[in-house]
Amino acid sequence: MFPRISRIATALRAQGLDAFLAVSPTATCTLSGCHLLTQTVIPDREAYVLITASGEASYLLCSIEERSAVAHSWIKDLYLYTEFVDNPAARAAAMLEDKGLADGKIGIEVHALSAASYDTLTTSLPAALFVSWDQQYGETVMIKDPYEIEALSEAGELTRMAIIEGLTGAAPGSTELEVANGILSRIMAAGIVALFNVFAAGPNINVTHAEATDRVLQPGEIVRLDMGGRMAKNNYLADMARTAVVGSPSTAQKQVYAALYEIQKRVFEACEINKPVSELYRTCAAAFADHHLPFGMAHIGHGMGIGLHEAPMINPRNQTLLQPGMVLNIEPHVSLPDQNESYHIEDLVLITRDGPLLMTSPTEELIVIPVK
Repeated sequence: MFPRISRIATALRAQGLDAFLAVSPTATCTLSGCHLLTQTVIPDREAYVLITASGEASYLLCSIEERSAVAHSWIKDLYLYTEFVDNPAARAAAMLEDKGLADGKIGIEVHALSAASYDTLTTSLPAALFVSWDQQYGETVMIKDPYEIEALSEAGELTRMAIIEGLTGAAPGSTELEVANGILSRIMAAGIVALFNVFAAGPNINVTHAEATDRVLQPGEIVRLDMGGRMAKNNYLADMARTAVVGSPSTAQKQVYAALYEIQKRVFEACEINKPVSELYRTCAAAFADHHLPFGMAHIGHGMGIGLHEAPMINPRNQTLLQPGMVLNIEPHVSLPDQNESYHIEDLVLITRDGPLLMTSPTEELIVIPVK
């Protein structure tokens, strides 16, 4: 039995549940090992993974995707439905009944399941009890196995190199799109399917999730990036933020970036086992205050895996204790609207019994984009 499946089965038994029914693209991919593009972009094309308290697994998906499941999923107990003929949730109910769970107590992802599908499940199985298991599932994926740690480290470092090479190798006088596309082409060449591309500069520098435009980058301006994607070979994600300057940075720009780098370092150093996640948030806020920088972040990082924002989210209310095997993205960000500037850095850290271990290499100074 795979370690994660074993952890889920153990948690189900401890909580008196008979099974867990996963429905989100992230959870079904994590549990099955199979990434289904259409499940993400076509919400009606649902897929379900069923894990029982005894550790048995079944996979329900659209018949169009059968070959993907056969090729990539470790789950061999497949259930199929025909699109526009079958109701996926009704087929999920039939799968539960087939497994003797028609009157079972079943954990589900209530935040991912549509109201229509939930209604179908409960109507089809009136004797079953469906309970929210979103948080509990998230807790089972917080601790990464060694192969996951290796995959996340590789994805992060490949993305870091692509970003730095794309920025420093840009032709003088490039547009935002030209620089962004140069980075994205390098990310794709590294075997990472690009999923998000935040490129903020000029009038859009303080737009949180800005996209590149055809505007020519101007000397002296700050460029903020947040890019990443999915490793094609194993589905684990990369998520990295970096800040650059066009040409030589000013003294003030150097000072702001140096402060942000030191803030991130202080949060890394605070990543000790058995410390509440909320303490990392408070460490970050205190460091901003020490550097006289404005702080308004709702969270300062998150867990990473096949999901982009996995548990634990590093916010002031999260009392989850740091444990060995957690992989966190630490991403302090400062917005300075009066200067029309915004700075953002993001790196991975592994929680270990011997202290934090950096999985990606922080960039100590502003990256310089060539200028005419």
